[in-house]
Amino acid sequence: MLVKRISNMSKTSAIFYLLLAFTLFLIIYPVSFLIFGSFWSGNPGGAGELTLDNYVIVFSDPKTLELLVNSLAYALGSALLGVSIATVLAFITTRTNAPLREYFIFIPILPIILPGMVDNLAWIYLFSPNSGLANTWWRNLTGFADPLFNIYSLPGMVWVMGISLVPLAYLVISAAFQTMDPSLEETARISGSSLFSIFRKITIPLMFPAILSVYLLTFILAFESFETPAMIGLPAGIEVFMSQIYQAVVWSIPPSYGLGTAYASIILVITMTAVYLYRKATSRQEKFQVITGKGYQPGILDLGKWKWAGTAVLCFYVFVHIVVVFGMVLILSFQTYWDPNNLFGNMTLRNYETVIGQRRIVSSLINSGVVSVVSATIVVIIAAILTYLSRRKNIRGAGLLEGFGTLPLAFPGFILGLGLLWTFLTVPIGVYGTVMVLMLAFLVKYMPQGIRFANGALIQIQDDLEESSSVTGAEWTYTVQKIILPLLKPALISAWIYIFVLTFRELSSIIFLVTPNNQVISAILWDLFVNGSVELLAATSMLLTLFLWTVVIIATILFKVRFR
Repeated sequence: MLVKRISNMSKTSAIFYLLLAFTLFLIIYPVSFLIFGSFWSGNPGGAGELTLDNYVIVFSDPKTLELLVNSLAYALGSALLGVSIATVLAFITTRTNAPLREYFIFIPILPIILPGMVDNLAWIYLFSPNSGLANTWWRNLTGFADPLFNIYSLPGMVWVMGISLVPLAYLVISAAFQTMDPSLEETARISGSSLFSIFRKITIPLMFPAILSVYLLTFILAFESFETPAMIGLPAGIEVFMSQIYQAVVWSIPPSYGLGTAYASIILVITMTAVYLYRKATSRQEKFQVITGKGYQPGILDLGKWKWAGTAVLCFYVFVHIVVVFGMVLILSFQTYWDPNNLFGNMTLRNYETVIGQRRIVSSLINSGVVSVVSATIVVIIAAILTYLSRRKNIRGAGLLEGFGTLPLAFPGFILGLGLLWTFLTVPIGVYGTVMVLMLAFLVKYMPQGIRFANGALIQIQDDLEESSSVTGAEWTYTVQKIILPLLKPALISAWIYIFVLTFRELSSIIFLVTPNNQVISAILWDLFVNGSVELLAATSMLLTLFLWTVVIIATILFKVRFR
């Protein structure tokens, strides 16, 4: 019966199932090796036997509970901070009459281009207890011995990660604000309700499903993050699951691969639960829909005497997250050595000369370019085909795409990279140590983003365009080429640029997969930090950020790119 079904399958269905199976295989294959590794007594590809010893060690160690508490506190706090700031910014830029707000609509998105290490580096050199710039100035001004703020603490970790989550949260929440009917707010305003009362009793309840879904998404991203726990948490003695895995696999002698994968399995359970809740939250948003076909028109809420206060909030965010962060890293990039009491006395261009003259940095930039271009292209192509076939063709099981599209969210990039390490060391097929293994990691990690862009654009294209083409006798392939692709082009270009930028700066997914033969720029940045070459790290980061911003600006001008 199976053979008969396959033989009767249409070409369209065959393409869909093959691509879906390929995508699912890329997800399940490394995760299955990861789980296998947690039960294996030896190293990847080495001799050993099945055992429960790794789990016995993990669950009998009192430190595991501490790791869980720290990880949850860090992720929950970071998500709360990031979503709270993003909600306020999105409300002001999209729903109020705050002066100059139109100039701030896309500014909160700019820091999304920043490599994770840049954010961390800036805040470390601002609020390091002994040598941070802000703390040094605080002591000089007040004479106090204690620092103004110690970045090497759990609140420090939450602040750095939370502020870095604002651009992504803003991207989603601002789009939801723009599609919310303002009539309820205007009615409350006419009845004499205060602005704060309207925001608390009407706006937030209507937006709650969207805010909840973004909160769960940012919780997952914070839980799986690596840079902040490694750069701030480890020096502070605050360990979370991610930093513990890194220490077990990289710093332990000999490496404790089995212990690392056992910890990773615990993370999978937590993130899969969070993804399940995330899907439940997004699937229930239609119960809170307030947009209908009865005269809906987006409106602006009059802030009255508070309108300049709204602009002040936007300016304060720009100052804190853009001016301060970039200014700090820029100053550091010109330093011969760090001396917070003599910032402008030892400035030099030597760091930039060194960066440009280092062959391995230039080589890593080329590798990053190749990997990002190929990864973004493959993701966009597969996502576009899968989305079109599932939405436009009557294929059995097409609804599975939505579930599979969010499945990679449950597998943190850090864990995915560890799974691929086990896979290609256990089954050596010549992929490990090449740029291809990095592309595979990015393909899995960023497929949900590709599907999100393609799906969002496709549902806006009415079916009657294709039906009219079909009536004239055109094949569906011709219809796609001449009608669908031109209409999808802006969204696909946006997706390509977005994924290109993210893969260029991504570290956690590939930290276990990088070797001297396939170095990329994010790995070079991490090596510079580990080796204490922070001035070179700052200079390289500034050049990288300038390059990525240039790409985005050119794409925005030439292709009218939009990232929402």
